Parts: sequence; structure tokens; C-alpha cells
Amino acid sequence: MPGQITYVGDRSQENTEIDVVSYDTENYNRSKNISIDETFKMVKDHPDQVHWITYTGLTDVDQLQKIGQLFSVHPLVLEDIANTKQRPRYDEFSEYIFLTLKMIYASDKFIKEHYALILGENFVISFQENKEDDILDFLHKRIETKKGRIRNSDSDYLFYAITDAIIDNYYNISEAIEQKTEQLEDKILSAPDHASPEEIQVLKRQILSVRKSVAPTKEIINRLHLSKHQLFSSKTKRFLADLYDHILQVNENIGIYREIVWGLMDMYMSSISNKMNEVMKVLTIMSTIFIPLTFIVGVYGMNFQNMPELGYHNAYYYVLGVMFIISVLLIIYFKKKNWF
Repeated sequence: MPGQITYVGDRSQENTEIDVVSYDTENYNRSKNISIDETFKMVKDHPDQVHWITYTGLTDVDQLQKIGQLFSVHPLVLEDIANTKQRPRYDEFSEYIFLTLKMIYASDKFIKEHYALILGENFVISFQENKEDDILDFLHKRIETKKGRIRNSDSDYLFYAITDAIIDNYYNISEAIEQKTEQLEDKILSAPDHASPEEIQVLKRQILSVRKSVAPTKEIINRLHLSKHQLFSSKTKRFLADLYDHILQVNENIGIYREIVWGLMDMYMSSISNKMNEVMKVLTIMSTIFIPLTFIVGVYGMNFQNMPELGYHNAYYYVLGVMFIISVLLIIYFKKKNWF
């Protein structure tokens, strides 16, 4: 039912865990595995600090409902958070902003993770399925070591920094797709017998899967860039414009590789056909050489009594010589024609 929170995903074994990073220009504190009540109290008691709340594990519906009640999050937003199949989405509310993206990891195949963000006045809540947040580890280190602008900025900049880290990682995914495409292309050109249509289809499905997650993000980042919401300062909007340029470039790159992969099947069939043509050419040349030789052997293999050449003492050697000369002349002719 609309507004009913139901976990939709493949990681039902994950337990809910809440970590909070609180900071301002001078202070930094990181609290691990705390309760929702403690989290809410921390945000309310320290309004002058920025709080990054990392909510891991989406299977506990009661916990999601509770955090939604405390932070006044709409039930439909909570429903989208729990639905890991939800496509990238962006919504603005009077008190907060909601964004969902796909965090993608490159390995033998591309692993997608549902990632949701809620931006409030002095907090950012990030929702994810598990602890595979190596993409964002450097952000935690930057906050802790006071590097960059994060410690000197408000929650909107933290929201931008998290989104930027996820989208910048798409460049790594784009490079991984490029590498796989080039390797398969070289394999098809150099040794088509060792390639297979299945490899092309697998890569094609992987690129389509990535594109389904990345393509909608372009429109979302554009809306984010054009947003006039009160939570975004003018300084942060400049960075959001740069973020839009990044997602445009990633989208174009993935689109290019998609077109290349669609042409790999034609390239594979052409390579196989060319190799077959080479084999047929060799067989044709061999057949052409042996046709006149077979004719000569056939003529003198007939058992007629009145064949004058049968009485010659060296007729056998003469015939062999003629056959050899014919073979050499044909080979020279084919060489001049560059047929082999």
C-alpha cells in the first residue's frame, strides 16, 4: 500500500546500525552504533554543529518508522528508502530535501547499492544497505583531519560532498567499462576463435544495468543545480553546477561505450567470417593447383590399349615433370596476384 514501509532487497541479514559524525570548525566527534533517540537528542542539543548520520541496514521497518517520526520524514520517503529497487529520485520538502542514488562498485561485475540522503538544516542522514562505504571513507578522513571546506561549511555542503563522491566514482565505473570493452574488442580482432557471443552479451547487460542507474541521475542533478530551496546557500550552488558537468560527461562516456558494445557483435561475426574466408581461400588455391594435376593423372590412368605415351621409356618422368612445372607456374601466378 502507498506509504507502507516494506524492505525490498537481497540483504535481509544486515542489522541496523547508526553512526553519527558531529563537527564544526573547532570540534569533532564520532559516535558509533548508537540509538535513534540518542541520535535525535544529539542533533537537537547541538544545533550549531553539522551532524552526518549514517543509517546502515534497511530491513528493520520499525526503526525506519521511528527515525521518520522523530525527523518528520514523510511515509512515502521512508517507503522509497526501504525499496532498494527504487530508481534515482529527488524531492523537495519545506524542512528537508530527499535524494536517492545508486552507489556502484566495480569488480568482475558491477555491484549496485541503494543509497538515500536526507538534508536537513543542521544534519544529513544517509541510508544504505551495508557497510561497503569505501567510496566515502575519504570524506570521513577529510572531516576528521579538517581538510578541505567541509568543516567550515554547513550541512548543504556535506550533502554536496557525499553526492559528488558517489558521482565521481562513476568515472571509475566508466573507466572499468572502457577497459572491458577494449579488452574484448582486442580479443575479437586478434583471436576471434577465443571470444564468444556470450561475453559480448554479458558486457552489454552490465553496461545497460549501469546506464539504468546513471542516466536518470543527470536529470536529478540538473534539478538539484536549479533548486532554489532555502537549505542551499549560494556558495554550494556553484559546486552543484560543477556536479552537473560531471554527470553529463559520465553519461556521454557510458553512451559511447554502449554504442561500441552494440557494434562488437557485428565485429565478431565479421571476424569469424573473415577467418572462414581465409580458410576457404587456402582450400581454393590448393584445389586450383591440384585440378590440372588430377586431370593429367586421370587421362593417363585410363586403361586403353592404344595410348602412344604408354610405350615411352621415360614417360612417367615426363608426366611428373609437366605436373611439377604446372604447379610452380600456378604458385607464381597466385603470388603475383597477392592471393597468399
